Amino acid sequence: MTIPQKTSTRNAYMLLLASQIVNIGFGLLAIFITLLADEINLRPLEIGVIISIFMVARAISAAIIPDISDRVGRKIVVVISLIFYAASTALLGFARSFFWLFILRIVEGASAGAVFPTAEALLVDSVPKKDRGAWMGKYFTTFNFGFIIGPALGGVLFTFGESVMQLDTLSAFSIPFLFTGLLGFLSLLSVMFFVEDIITKDTVDKLITDEIGDIPSSITPHLNSFLFIGILSGFAIGLVIPIFTLHMTDAFLLNEGTIGFIFTISGSSALLVNYPAGKLSDKMDRMVIVVVGMILTGLAFIGVGLSLSISIAIIFFIFRSSAFQAYLPAYRAFQADKIPPMLRGKIMGRIQSAFNVGAVFGPLIGAAIYEFYVSDILQILEYSFYGGGVPFLVAGIFGLFQAFTAVYILRNERKKKASLN
Repeated sequence: MTIPQKTSTRNAYMLLLASQIVNIGFGLLAIFITLLADEINLRPLEIGVIISIFMVARAISAAIIPDISDRVGRKIVVVISLIFYAASTALLGFARSFFWLFILRIVEGASAGAVFPTAEALLVDSVPKKDRGAWMGKYFTTFNFGFIIGPALGGVLFTFGESVMQLDTLSAFSIPFLFTGLLGFLSLLSVMFFVEDIITKDTVDKLITDEIGDIPSSITPHLNSFLFIGILSGFAIGLVIPIFTLHMTDAFLLNEGTIGFIFTISGSSALLVNYPAGKLSDKMDRMVIVVVGMILTGLAFIGVGLSLSISIAIIFFIFRSSAFQAYLPAYRAFQADKIPPMLRGKIMGRIQSAFNVGAVFGPLIGAAIYEFYVSDILQILEYSFYGGGVPFLVAGIFGLFQAFTAVYILRNERKKKASLN
């Protein structure tokens, strides 16, 4: 039994649409949840907990719930998760205490941890293996676009509530959050009415034979390496992304508006590489792209940390974003190639959970390192640099460790192919 191409193409496009809708709201919340917490006079430690608990809930959920989709179907898991996501994000705008923000962020994080890996697994189920890189490129393009347009849209909605609707500042916060909940509801409708499960018990045996060959469905090659890279990646990104704003203001005296513009340019550059790099990975060895991308990402992190010129630091930061987004579709497509169809929810969930675990601890350690070195001028051999750049150096080293692990995967794959020839 084969997958009907019409159905799989429809699924893929509708999942991209649903992803785009959710990611716009996701990008909106990334900034406004902190602003709301500050507006209701939470202490810095409480704000940190509100931010971190989302990632903790997301990590736990991603490790458990997508596994269920392998048994009951992916669509039902995505639908239920989107219901909780839409409700929790809408209600967040009315939270006026640490307790309610804490509870709703747990629900939001758990639903996000369930929906994203499950929807990604359903997307992979729906497209041919030879085109997975290109579709992963499209998928991550929607993700990045959401983070570009989301914060700006949130600002417009907040201003509308405060200036046009004449709401007080605190009440005006409800408008962006209600809109985010509405986006989640629209995404829910698109999945309910236009998406269907592709991988079922009737099709799995055929798919395993076609895609995986004689590998037993209980074995996923390179699983430990996937998990290790996931933790390193989440840790490295979590280590420096929150610190970047502080480093730019402390070392180069940039204001928040300029820093926001840098993030916008960085995100925009990613839009240009996601799809072309993913499509390229369908025509050549995916892991070659992954190895090169990981090396360049790690070196770019180090470049940011060692930069004494603001222009050079910005160039390295934008280059890091482009390199990361270039290898990500190829890497996710490679993972999908190696994961048996009826284990995709479980394994993809655990891989994303590993990333989330790293992202929980990264900001905490990064902040501690930054606070320790920020006032110093450090030296490597004869080269001096700002102490605040140390977290970027650490992140770069972790990025290179990812590349070494990717090289290990690539060598094993080539040895396997050589033994079969």
